[in-house]
Amino acid sequence: MTSRSKNLPSGVYQAPADLKPLRDTAELAKVAWFDVNLAGVDGKRAFLAACAKSLRFPRSFGGNWDALADCLKDLCADSVISCRNCGGFAEAVPDDYATALEIFQDAASYWKERGSVLIAVVDVEPQGVRLARFPASRTGI
Repeated sequence: MTSRSKNLPSGVYQAPADLKPLRDTAELAKVAWFDVNLAGVDGKRAFLAACAKSLRFPRSFGGNWDALADCLKDLCADSVISCRNCGGFAEAVPDDYATALEIFQDAASYWKERGSVLIAVVDVEPQGVRLARFPASRTGI
């Protein structure tokens, strides 16, 4: 973890309207950036496949929630995961979308406890849950 990445708060957030300042800050802090495009994703299997591809999980990725949790905790220290086009997935299977965000939050907490950062930003809030917006002041380091 770089001294600059310590200023980035691990967690799951509603994506800001403009991701450029966050992306620039991540680059400056030497934090990896991953785009997960969920366009056309309407179920758990497709979501997990999109994550595996975009996050470059190993071929041995098990394609289930436990495997996602394991890979996030094994491979994603000092990372920002930007999930775009979440609407179809969130609408088609709201419980699976909420589960995915819980797994991201658990991994973010895991890395925070270890002195690293994991941030996930999504463009759709899960049904019945209010996500914090990523703190704009955090992108100005």
